[in-house]
Amino acid sequence: MARSYRFRLALLAALLVCSSAKAHQLSPCYRVLTYEAGMPGQEPIRYLGYFCGVVMSSQERSAVHEHMTAATIREYRQIPSDRPAGTNWKWEYMIESPWTKSGREHRSFAIIFGTWWNDDPLMLSLGQSRDFMRGGVKIWTAFQRNQDYYAGARGNCAVAAADHLARASHIGNLQHLHFMTTDQTSDPAGSMERVANTVDLVLGWLSFAYQVATGELAPDHPLTAQMEKSLGLPSIADNHCVLPENVKLRTLFARNGQSIAERNRRTPDIALGSMLHILQDSFAPAHTCRISTYVGRQRVALLRDIGNYALQDKRVHAEMDKHPEWLLAVLKSGEHRYANDPVLTGAWLIAAVDQRMPWNDVERHLRQTIFASAAVDAEVEDVQCIERRPALSRPLER
Repeated sequence: MARSYRFRLALLAALLVCSSAKAHQLSPCYRVLTYEAGMPGQEPIRYLGYFCGVVMSSQERSAVHEHMTAATIREYRQIPSDRPAGTNWKWEYMIESPWTKSGREHRSFAIIFGTWWNDDPLMLSLGQSRDFMRGGVKIWTAFQRNQDYYAGARGNCAVAAADHLARASHIGNLQHLHFMTTDQTSDPAGSMERVANTVDLVLGWLSFAYQVATGELAPDHPLTAQMEKSLGLPSIADNHCVLPENVKLRTLFARNGQSIAERNRRTPDIALGSMLHILQDSFAPAHTCRISTYVGRQRVALLRDIGNYALQDKRVHAEMDKHPEWLLAVLKSGEHRYANDPVLTGAWLIAAVDQRMPWNDVERHLRQTIFASAAVDAEVEDVQCIERRPALSRPLER
């Protein structure tokens, strides 16, 4: 979701000379979440002249994943708020103090970093000043040009196109990190198979990330070749230009440049954010077809089909990746149109992480809620894909 936003961020990076953003290694452009006049948006950490506003319109800096994550965190923390739903607010998550619930400390900015990880797994856009600009250009190149080699995570590191982590997550075998399929067909008869296969791949990743988020796998645990193979990852050593024996879980999740202690602190929350990103993408109308149904007395949105980004019209995909109506309802009034939406399910998942719930129980819950498919016996309310704006592409057409 919001891939066009990432691309525009990369273009913005190439045009701006950004100053230091405190000590968080992040560009100061558009890192304050806002809600004003019924619409979510973003503002810079601090004023940088008019450059940000000229290059990116308010629609282009709408921060869909960030707002879903903010709503999820508030849901989990049970913060009805000191302000009524629907009133204007700002949230400077980069400077928010760590918070604790169920005895577990979290940093909101690290969770949000995690939701960016799926879009930018080499973490090239997390830099500042010239580093941020260089990272933006590298991201733009990776998605806009066909080359034999692309920039890795460090210095002059070069990675073969077939092994590039970010390309794999967007147009290769790791599209399930965005809850999309690698299936090249559009036969409606294969929709349930596409859903089942993608859910299985997603749960494989979530099982791994869950172990990192709960601390079962420590940040300094080696990321072995066997683990990479089981997850379908390319060589992380090659993508980060380090020796294989030096690759740790923090190498995968926490950008180099901070102290080891700081990277270790961030790693569990970044893994958690990556999990939330997948839940959120599973409700994106450009990624999946969901139908509105009832299971018992609860209105839910069940999976009916899944798209392949490489086959889609990128302009239409970007158009449908904006804030969905169900999220606007959550932000405006606290209404949840679907009992299995990513905000409610995400809050449940954070609780599961903090309680270190057995993975088998977590997987069962996810399969029964957010990953439930239209094959489940339910009273169908509407056979149309929910929130589907213009026809997207062959894989999701009916």
